[in-house]
Parts: sequence; structure tokens; C-alpha cells
Amino acid sequence: MSDAQLLKLENVTRSVLLPDDSELHILNGINLSVSEGDHIAIVGRSGTGKSTLLNILGLLDRPTSGSLAWRGHDASKLSARRAAHARGRDLGFVFQQFNLLPGRTALENVMAPLMYATGQDFWRRRTLAAEALEKVGLGARLDSMPQMLSGGEQQRVAIARALVRRPRVVLADEPTGALDVDTGRAVMQLLDSATVESGAALITITHDINVAALARRQFRLEDGVLKALDQEVAQ
Repeated sequence: MSDAQLLKLENVTRSVLLPDDSELHILNGINLSVSEGDHIAIVGRSGTGKSTLLNILGLLDRPTSGSLAWRGHDASKLSARRAAHARGRDLGFVFQQFNLLPGRTALENVMAPLMYATGQDFWRRRTLAAEALEKVGLGARLDSMPQMLSGGEQQRVAIARALVRRPRVVLADEPTGALDVDTGRAVMQLLDSATVESGAALITITHDINVAALARRQFRLEDGVLKALDQEVAQ
């Protein structure tokens, strides 16, 4: 694993103002560093702040207080345009419900992020998308529509789409939640091996401790507090 740091959260909090003018504290003093090649799992029940943390890690939201550094730079100083550029270039997202474009083939779905690329990535978008699908074992399904694919195959398309721009960080939000146990395990092993091969950091948000066990660093998010699982065992 490389020592190049990609993300660093220090004392990050996130609160929202409720209609009665009281504050709802979602995240409370989160500390986390993510380096190239990391595989991190964050486990927690619904309502513990996992989605909020994912949005902050994915530069979709900003902390209420504390600091978020992206590749050594203060992310709070990124303009909306630069944050969007970083998301498109350096961050890949894999979601529980796949979020594939209906009426588009597997190839067209994987090509979609490359429509915003520049230079060779744009002009070679069909070739790059086909290569990404080949790597996830779907080289023979390029022209298949999402409804013709199994759940596991749809998630493989989603993984190929997330990796096609060679991101530095892949954020997986409950990536096995819509899959049966065996298919989910196979998908996680594929996601892990694909990110290892590309050198990307992988952050998996999950409620499933078995999925979290596949990661090399494991954390639990509870009541807005992030704690390493090995710290819990030590206690």
C-alpha cells in the first residue's frame, strides 16, 4: 500500500437545522485518513450517519466543522466546479441499486462517465468501456440491456463504470445490499481485486459485518462517532 494520502478528515462534524430551530448532530468528531491502495470498510446501522459520511468523502457535502483534505488541499476551498471535476476524474461510485441507465446497453452505461473526459479518454471511450467490462467478466455482454442481466451482472457493470476513468478512490455504498449472500461475496471479491489492480483506494459503506470483514481496515459508525473495530475488541 502506498503512503500517498488521498483523504484526511480531522474532527469532522455535520449538523442540520431542524424546523424547530434545534440542531440534529449527525457526525461527531470524525477522524479518518485514506491512502492509495487502502481498503476500508465502515459498518453501521441505518440512521447512524453512513450516507452523510459518504457524501463528505465523495466531495458531495461539506463538514459543519473540522477539516477535510483532498490530496493535501483543503477541500472547503474547492469551488463547486473544481469539486465536480475531482469527482468526475478521481472518484468512482458504486451504489446498492446499481443506478444503471435504462434503455442503454452495458457498454453504453460504462461509456457514460467518459462522455465528460478529454483527450484520448474521450476518443477511446468505446474501447476503454469494453476493456473495463472484459475485466469484470462481461466481455460477452456488451450489448445487453440492464433488464437482461442478473443482479450480480448489473453490479459488475456498475463496478466497470466506476473504474473506467481509473479513479484514485472508489466509494461503494451498500454494494451487496440488493444481492444474495453468495453473489454479494463474489461481487466484493471482484471489487477488491479490481481496485488492488488499479491501485485505487476502496471505501465500502455497509451494514453487513461479513462484507466489512473483507476489508483490511474496519470501522464502526455509531451515533455519529467512528471507531476502529480493533479498538472495540481491545476494550
